[in-house]
Amino acid sequence: MAELGREDDVLAWCERGIAETQGWQTARLYDLACETHARRGQPLEVLGLRRSEHERMPSLSTYSRLRRAAEAVDAWAIERDAARAVLRERDPRAFVEALLGDGEAQLAWETAQAAEQEQLGSDLWLRLAESRETASPADAVAVYQRAANEVLEKTDRRAYAAAVRILKRARDAAKAADDLESFSQHIATLREQQRRRPTMIAMLDKAGLR
Repeated sequence: MAELGREDDVLAWCERGIAETQGWQTARLYDLACETHARRGQPLEVLGLRRSEHERMPSLSTYSRLRRAAEAVDAWAIERDAARAVLRERDPRAFVEALLGDGEAQLAWETAQAAEQEQLGSDLWLRLAESRETASPADAVAVYQRAANEVLEKTDRRAYAAAVRILKRARDAAKAADDLESFSQHIATLREQQRRRPTMIAMLDKAGLR
């Protein structure tokens, strides 16, 4: 339809579809409508649609698309707080991810501390720990140690290897925090807990985690 130049028909079709559909189909209709407005040189129409999309089904992706549309008309400073508020209320994980993506590591950390741990997931906590390594390495150590313990709830070589990788990051952060003594105590406790897992103990030995 769009290829035939019937852009008004395309936009009318998208508008009806957006009002009547849900899920991925709706997202595709928003994309098509935005592409059509962009071809027509109507960035404010694109911005309005991206704002509507984000308010309707907020996610990190809709936030990113809204940001790009707003930046195209130098309006992100106006749109940002409302866009974040929607994520904060309806998708805490995406809100923290958005803050990290925006380079606001401190605010992301503070927000994560106020959230339920399970809302964020281990992978995001690891990203948060990485973001804290310079500003507050002790915070990073605590997150890494907790993450390693969670990984070790499984008993296979892949889990052991993942835990060792995380613990090596924890060791580096502990060194930066000038607290290798506490980290060594943690490793001693962990080795005692894992004493019936010779493969894990061997991996700790190989990594110099003693």
